[in-house]
Amino acid sequence: MKNNIKFNEIEAMLPVYVKDKGNCTEIITKEASFVKNATIETCTKKLADYFNLSLYHNRLNYGQELGITNKVPLVINENMIFIYINVREPMFNHDAAYGLFDVNSITNVYDKEGKAVIEINSGRIIESRQSMKSVKKSILNARLVKDIYKEKHKMP
Repeated sequence: MKNNIKFNEIEAMLPVYVKDKGNCTEIITKEASFVKNATIETCTKKLADYFNLSLYHNRLNYGQELGITNKVPLVINENMIFIYINVREPMFNHDAAYGLFDVNSITNVYDKEGKAVIEINSGRIIESRQSMKSVKKSILNARLVKDIYKEKHKMP
């Protein structure tokens, strides 16, 4: 995974199902997008490992601050905060149907037939299965977490 991924350039990670391979992850950067033969959970763990973060403590600390327990934004630093957005129908039990989006790479969010559509820096347009209200709430949580991060790390 480390060979060809520039972790600090990731805009989104989306779950995709590849025939004869199974659950994979499409990793989108500004320049390119490619499919990794690993689940979204594995790619998220590798991202956290690369930045030397504990997913457990991230969820515990920021979840407590926000008053939520699930889909807590993943805080890498003040410029990289990932939010979870449901992007596809789960295909089986314990299927990760959510993608991770860097909140700073989201350029536009708009409504299409009751569901939110997300446009990112690379120009990709990704349809979600969530309402505008819940996507905007996730983005708002990311902004709050950014302020909490800055406060904890004594940043101006």
